[in-house]
Amino acid sequence: MTDPDVESQGSVKQWVAGAGLDHDPAEARERKLRILADFCARVGKQPDDLVSFCILRKKATGERFLSVKRREAVNGWLGEFAAEQGWTGKDAVVNANVVRSFLIHNGVFIQGGVWRG
Repeated sequence: MTDPDVESQGSVKQWVAGAGLDHDPAEARERKLRILADFCARVGKQPDDLVSFCILRKKATGERFLSVKRREAVNGWLGEFAAEQGWTGKDAVVNANVVRSFLIHNGVFIQGGVWRG
Protein backbone atom coordinates (compact mmCIF):
# COMPACT_ATOMS: atom_id res chain seq x y z
CA MET A 1 0.00 0.00 0.00
CA THR A 2 1.14 3.51 -0.71
CA ASP A 3 1.35 6.26 1.85
CA PRO A 4 -2.11 7.90 2.11
CA ASP A 5 -0.39 11.29 2.44
CA VAL A 6 0.99 10.86 -1.08
CA GLU A 7 -2.42 10.09 -2.55
CA SER A 8 -3.98 13.08 -0.78
CA GLN A 9 -1.65 15.52 -2.58
CA GLY A 10 -3.40 17.62 -5.24
CA SER A 11 -0.64 16.93 -7.77
CA VAL A 12 -1.08 13.17 -7.34
CA LYS A 13 -4.84 13.42 -7.75
CA GLN A 14 -4.29 15.42 -10.94
CA TRP A 15 -1.84 12.80 -12.25
CA VAL A 16 -4.10 9.87 -11.40
CA ALA A 17 -7.04 11.49 -13.20
CA GLY A 18 -5.05 12.88 -16.14
CA ALA A 19 -3.05 9.73 -16.82
CA GLY A 20 -6.06 7.46 -16.29
CA LEU A 21 -4.39 5.57 -13.46
CA ASP A 22 -7.75 5.17 -11.81
CA HIS A 23 -8.62 2.80 -14.70
CA ASP A 24 -5.44 0.72 -14.32
CA PRO A 25 -5.53 -2.60 -12.52
CA ALA A 26 -5.00 -2.03 -8.79
CA GLU A 27 -1.52 -3.59 -8.75
CA ALA A 28 -0.30 -1.44 -11.67
CA ARG A 29 -1.66 1.71 -10.06
CA GLU A 30 -0.10 0.82 -6.71
CA ARG A 31 3.26 0.12 -8.38
CA LYS A 32 3.29 3.57 -9.99
CA LEU A 33 2.22 5.29 -6.79
CA ARG A 34 4.90 3.38 -4.86
CA ILE A 35 7.60 4.47 -7.34
CA LEU A 36 6.52 8.09 -6.95
CA ALA A 37 6.31 7.84 -3.15
CA ASP A 38 9.73 6.18 -2.91
CA PHE A 39 11.32 8.76 -5.19
CA CYS A 40 9.79 11.62 -3.22
CA ALA A 41 11.02 10.09 0.05
CA ARG A 42 14.50 9.74 -1.44
CA VAL A 43 14.68 13.42 -2.43
CA GLY A 44 12.94 14.63 0.74
CA LYS A 45 9.98 16.27 -0.98
CA GLN A 46 6.25 15.71 -1.04
CA PRO A 47 4.80 15.35 -4.57
CA ASP A 48 3.33 18.88 -4.53
CA ASP A 49 6.73 20.22 -3.44
CA LEU A 50 8.50 18.31 -6.22
CA VAL A 51 6.30 20.05 -8.80
CA SER A 52 6.84 23.43 -7.13
CA PHE A 53 10.60 22.85 -7.08
CA CYS A 54 10.62 22.83 -10.90
CA ILE A 55 8.62 26.05 -11.28
CA LEU A 56 10.07 29.47 -10.51
CA ARG A 57 8.65 33.01 -10.68
CA LYS A 58 10.22 36.06 -12.30
CA LYS A 59 10.85 38.68 -9.62
CA ALA A 60 9.81 41.59 -11.81
CA THR A 61 6.53 40.20 -13.12
CA GLY A 62 5.65 37.21 -10.96
CA GLU A 63 5.33 35.15 -14.15
CA ARG A 64 5.85 31.42 -13.63
CA PHE A 65 8.41 29.52 -15.69
CA LEU A 66 10.01 26.08 -15.71
CA SER A 67 13.56 25.94 -14.42
CA VAL A 68 15.91 24.12 -16.78
CA LYS A 69 18.49 23.62 -14.03
CA ARG A 70 15.96 22.18 -11.60
CA ARG A 71 14.54 19.80 -14.20
CA GLU A 72 18.11 18.68 -14.92
CA ALA A 73 18.57 18.14 -11.18
CA VAL A 74 15.41 15.99 -11.05
CA ASN A 75 16.68 13.93 -14.00
CA GLY A 76 19.96 13.44 -12.14
CA TRP A 77 18.09 12.34 -9.03
CA LEU A 78 16.05 9.93 -11.15
CA GLY A 79 19.23 8.36 -12.49
CA GLU A 80 20.61 7.95 -8.97
CA PHE A 81 17.29 6.60 -7.73
CA ALA A 82 17.10 4.04 -10.55
CA ALA A 83 20.64 2.86 -9.78
CA GLU A 84 19.86 2.59 -6.05
CA GLN A 85 16.78 0.50 -6.86
CA GLY A 86 18.91 -1.83 -9.00
CA TRP A 87 17.00 -0.97 -12.16
CA THR A 88 18.92 -1.25 -15.39
CA GLY A 89 18.14 -1.00 -19.09
CA LYS A 90 14.48 -0.87 -19.96
CA ASP A 91 13.37 -1.15 -16.31
CA ALA A 92 15.36 1.97 -15.41
CA VAL A 93 13.80 3.97 -18.25
CA VAL A 94 10.23 2.74 -17.70
CA ASN A 95 10.28 3.24 -13.94
CA ALA A 96 11.92 6.68 -14.09
CA ASN A 97 9.30 7.64 -16.67
CA VAL A 98 6.62 7.00 -14.04
CA VAL A 99 7.94 10.02 -12.14
CA ARG A 100 8.32 11.99 -15.36
CA SER A 101 4.68 11.21 -16.21
CA PHE A 102 3.68 12.60 -12.83
CA LEU A 103 5.60 15.80 -13.49
CA ILE A 104 4.32 16.17 -17.05
CA HIS A 105 0.71 15.81 -15.91
CA ASN A 106 1.41 18.65 -13.48
CA GLY A 107 2.77 21.04 -16.11
CA VAL A 108 6.48 20.23 -15.79
CA PHE A 109 7.85 19.22 -19.17
CA ILE A 110 10.74 16.84 -18.54
CA GLN A 111 12.46 14.33 -20.78
CA GLY A 112 14.70 11.43 -19.99
CA GLY A 113 16.51 8.65 -21.72
CA VAL A 114 14.96 6.43 -24.34
CA TRP A 115 15.12 2.65 -24.28
CA ARG A 116 16.80 1.47 -27.47
CA GLY A 117 17.11 -2.22 -26.66
